[in-house]
This record gives sequence, C-alpha cells and structure tokens, in this order.
Amino acid sequence: MTCRYGKPKMGAMIKQWQKLCVGDRVRFVHMPTEFNQRGYLVHSDTRRVYRRLIARRRPVRVFKLDAWKLPWIRCRFRRKDGRWKYHSLAINHNGWVLVKPRLTTH
Repeated sequence: MTCRYGKPKMGAMIKQWQKLCVGDRVRFVHMPTEFNQRGYLVHSDTRRVYRRLIARRRPVRVFKLDAWKLPWIRCRFRRKDGRWKYHSLAINHNGWVLVKPRLTTH
C-alpha cells in the first residue's frame, strides 16, 4: 500500500500522523503530549475515548483521510445497558504506534 505524500515542502517537517494511509492500523499507547500543555483545551469526551483506547490496547484502523489529509479512526464501546457508543477521532497528535501487519506463513 503506497499513499505516502512524497517529499515535504522546503523547510516543512513531516509528522508521523501525516504518513498514515487508509487501512493502516495504529494502537494508542499514551495520551498525546500536547494535551498536557498549558492552555491546550481538549473536550472531556475526547480524553475519555483516548483513555479507553489506551486501556484496551487493541489496534484501530484508519478509515479515511479528510480534505486536509488528516487520518481518522472509528471505534465503539459497549455501554452499561448493552448498546454501542460510536466515536471517531482525527489523529494529529502523538501517543500512538503503527501496528505492523503479521506475516502469514502458508
């Protein structure tokens, strides 16, 4: 799968999330460091989703790149009443690792 964006513009620094493609799998390992910066506001629901993704330690798949090339993931969590709660997040921070595909032997 090749959807990397080629060479960065002069002086531009490519961040890891900018290299993600649709279909890539990522696992969240810690809260994004930007969330702890003074004056950086993050909705409490977003923080809760990050905490749950970190705790469950399962990878999630990038399902789309938006118009600004931001990668998005979807996830769902079961509520206490048994119904599903759906979420989607744009990944434009650190706190995740790329999950390498397993090699299959036949």
